Amino acid sequence: MIDFSACIELMFLEGDRPLDDRVRAAADSGFRAVEIWDWWDKDLPRLTRALETTGTRLITLCVESWKDKCDLGDPSSHDEFLARVRAAADAARRTNTPRLVVLAGDVAPEIEPATQLHQAVAVLARAGEEVGRDGLELLVEVVNREHEGPNALISDSRSALSLLRAIDLPNIRFLYDRYHAILNGEPLGAEIEDAIPLIGHVQAADIPGRHEFGTGTIDWAAELAWLQNAGYDGYVGIEATPLGDSSLVYATARALL
Repeated sequence: MIDFSACIELMFLEGDRPLDDRVRAAADSGFRAVEIWDWWDKDLPRLTRALETTGTRLITLCVESWKDKCDLGDPSSHDEFLARVRAAADAARRTNTPRLVVLAGDVAPEIEPATQLHQAVAVLARAGEEVGRDGLELLVEVVNREHEGPNALISDSRSALSLLRAIDLPNIRFLYDRYHAILNGEPLGAEIEDAIPLIGHVQAADIPGRHEFGTGTIDWAAELAWLQNAGYDGYVGIEATPLGDSSLVYATARALL
């Protein structure tokens, strides 16, 4: 059955809580799993202690910042990307985190489109093989074209799924972010239903505003029921800036199931 995880980069910031206190606050409100973005500026031992004492799992962290990402269609970026993957994998081992989030980067205008896709497949396959030795997964994410990814090499769910099928490794899967997909005009339907085995994680936030469920126009009860009926039974990461108290977000989300 679907459960929810909290992005503690955006939630439980009330009172200027440090990261470990955000873990505790998330656990106290019902969350059993949390997510972070930038691991490299965190006190990982302190974070790990908070995870262990609360019985909470850190389930995703990012390989690199979306503002400073490698363009995987350009082979000159591959050495740097693989170095970042290895560093993130080390952080994942230290924090018992099973999944690393990656983006494919932007279009390299001087390289033929088909060549760029071939290069992205090649370097992601190599990265997947490396982290797979430690039992880790890579999650390929697509962001919305309007704001975060106007020049993205992989700009929609269909392209991401095509990329993943070309790579064909069991530990490289899709991070299906419904917030970004909705902004990209993508409905739920047969294409996503057929791809459920490729989806390693789901994230969501209400629209407009990227706030918690119930603050916007999306029927999240229907969205979650669709995902569950299609066979998705993992976490839905709430990657949202709450308008209300963060401590109420989990109960509100659970009431939609």
